[in-house]
Amino acid sequence: MEGHISDIAELNDIIRRGGFSRQVLTDETRHSERIVRIAERIAAKVPAARLVLVSGPSSAGKTTTALRLCIRLRENGLSAMHMSTDDYFVGDSRNPRNPDGTFDYETIEAVDCDRLVADLAKLFEGEAVTLRKFDFTTKEGYDAPEQTTLPVGGVVVLEGIHALNPRLTSGIAEEIKFRVYLNMFTQLLPEGCDAFFPDDTRLVRRIVRDSNFRGTPASITLSRWPSVEEGEQKWINPFRHLADAVFNSALDYELAVLRPFAIDLLRGVEEGEPTFREADRLATILASVSEAPSDGIPMDSILREAIGGSRFNY
Repeated sequence: MEGHISDIAELNDIIRRGGFSRQVLTDETRHSERIVRIAERIAAKVPAARLVLVSGPSSAGKTTTALRLCIRLRENGLSAMHMSTDDYFVGDSRNPRNPDGTFDYETIEAVDCDRLVADLAKLFEGEAVTLRKFDFTTKEGYDAPEQTTLPVGGVVVLEGIHALNPRLTSGIAEEIKFRVYLNMFTQLLPEGCDAFFPDDTRLVRRIVRDSNFRGTPASITLSRWPSVEEGEQKWINPFRHLADAVFNSALDYELAVLRPFAIDLLRGVEEGEPTFREADRLATILASVSEAPSDGIPMDSILREAIGGSRFNY
């Protein structure tokens, strides 16, 4: 497998020489091979894994990775189903608040851990379970209209920011768990300015996703980002060492695809707004990236969580 791209100039040169499609194939193949290896480790675990816990920070690609893991586990002869801790949010009527009165969506107390553990225990016992769902418009949860069962020996792939936190699945036997931590570890170095760090790329992913699927302007996403990062430091990072496998979800090519989606959103933040300087910094770096089309991005790519067109329903 070819090495990583080290800077934006190299990415631009690949695009200029007509090599972008090959770069997409290289990056996406790298992702696929990593997921295959993790699935093989899960399938080979003794005692058998029944609960795969996938955690990582915002916009790192948890949902797509979990769904792709389910597919690979089935190819290894295991029945696998996907669950998200987001479906077990307690909702705004019960959600804890920050000292300033705003909702604290990052705390583990925002998740109904007791209901989640009870549902998992029933699934592992072969019982039919009415799972929870969450409506992000009303900010309240509800019971799914149908019941769900897990085949004998089946695996639940549970993803969410708290998935590695032992409190989330307390009461479920440790020996049946397999933990996966994912994040973006690759950074691109622009010419004449500071590095474009992995957290910056995650933020751009989230800006595009929030605009496309939640109708949230860039200024709001930017204003919320510090609290998101604070939550990651408190609720994710202390448990990374528990992971059985680590997955780098960065795609070297992605800024070229995100650029046309993000740059206008960032330039829409008006001077004088609290987030203007950060928006201008990100827009300036993205302006140095050559644009590339999104039509060649695989439908199961992590990037589809942000730009749309995924084969998966999120």
